[in-house]
Amino acid sequence: MRITHDFARHPATWLPPLLLLLILAAALPAVYLGGTINPSGNLRDLPIGIVVEPQTSTANNAADQIRDAISSAVNHNAIDLIPMTAQDEQQKIGTGKIFGAVRIPADFNAEIARLTTVAAGPPARAVVHLDTAPATGAMSTGLFTGQVAPVISAVDTGFGKTIALDPPTVSAATALATPFAVLTAPLEPLPAHTGSGTSIFYYAMVLVLLGFVGASVIHPIVDSASGFTPSELGPKVQRRQYTHLPRLHILLVKWSVMIAAAPLGAGIIQLVAGKGLDMPIPAPTQLFLFSASTIAAIGIGALTVFAIFGAFAPLVNMFFFVALAMTSSAGTIPLQAIPQFFRVIATFEPMRPIITGLRSILYYNSSPLSGLRTAWIHVAIVGGIGATTGLVATHLFDRVPSFTRHPDLAKSAPLPSETIDSAR
Repeated sequence: MRITHDFARHPATWLPPLLLLLILAAALPAVYLGGTINPSGNLRDLPIGIVVEPQTSTANNAADQIRDAISSAVNHNAIDLIPMTAQDEQQKIGTGKIFGAVRIPADFNAEIARLTTVAAGPPARAVVHLDTAPATGAMSTGLFTGQVAPVISAVDTGFGKTIALDPPTVSAATALATPFAVLTAPLEPLPAHTGSGTSIFYYAMVLVLLGFVGASVIHPIVDSASGFTPSELGPKVQRRQYTHLPRLHILLVKWSVMIAAAPLGAGIIQLVAGKGLDMPIPAPTQLFLFSASTIAAIGIGALTVFAIFGAFAPLVNMFFFVALAMTSSAGTIPLQAIPQFFRVIATFEPMRPIITGLRSILYYNSSPLSGLRTAWIHVAIVGGIGATTGLVATHLFDRVPSFTRHPDLAKSAPLPSETIDSAR
């Protein structure tokens, strides 16, 4: 009991984990909440299209007036309003280049003209369309409509006051109070079982977690199999005879296990998502190859981190592959709506290209313009950097005798009781 009491009271026992816990308590909310808590306030340059279709009537220039009024009134710091044709809009929404569009249809001038005349037939119905892009996610749609809808509502009211009534009628005056309606609808609706555009984010999370957690499992199990560390299952502790392998060789063994497991894991994930949960998978072979490559690349990188940082590797992996990656991934919140710090790290965090690749495969029919090729390149770079760094680092470690993993060759460390006695 005396040894246990002294061990527990010694600062070397409780101070380092306590400090790490306090650092995590400050860092985690700063990362997760700091990057996501104020998307509207952080919104900068969200690309939105504005389309005026060729008009069937030249009786007035109402469509151009509405376009100009919207362009003048919109918050240009938050919204990047891009004039385009209907064909451009279709292509850009279909490849994720814009997050929505304001579209003034071809009959707008004609319908506005009917408001100011007494004519038989159904009431005039001028409409301005807000074409949303559900493939970019529910948050992106909310940011688009939240920024643009109030502007169009104000333009609607103001425009009605500028139209002359000839002859003036009660019904026309009532209609001109709000001369056009606003219709919000997806330009290209997503199929069912896509989580309103969030399925790619969670699919990416599953792939990243399998690579990251898989590395966290492979690392101690292989070390235990080599006899470097004991294995513990409940109360049972097993110590195998030590098999000395250089750091480089043991890392190669761990990578081999990860590379072998990656396609199996990718196949099971796809089977559960597609067959078990009815998630639409338009290109199963391409999804399988991309998923297996992603798991392997993340796993290789995470195992390299374990080889370099040892006991601190779980923290490094958690922040790099999960915490910072989620916030900067553009999976749920567009990059234009997160703080500048996260936009910068999004340039090298691996989850963003994974999201891009999955969105292209699952939502955009693997269109060449939707970023799939770039996503493949980034995943290859992640795996290449992880492999190169691991090879170089472990080779250098093996050249330093004091860094050996062989217990008989390493310098003997004092027992905890000796450390406590010497510190008194």
